[in-house]
Amino acid sequence: MYHLFEKQTKPFENRKHIRDFEDIDDAYDYVDKKLAENKDFKYVIEETTGFVDSYGELLRNVVEEN
Repeated sequence: MYHLFEKQTKPFENRKHIRDFEDIDDAYDYVDKKLAENKDFKYVIEETTGFVDSYGELLRNVVEEN
């Protein structure tokens, strides 16, 4: 599962969850569409690994960030 976040400039919110994707290509297509609308769009794509940490939270790997 891939998660797309928009980077925020607000003081206490560093990113906003936009959508989840099953396929990385779908995530890239969505990012391309958003970049066509707004050249200043900043994003992070993360992939969940299926593993959890000692707190029970899903571990995530950053796939791409701009």
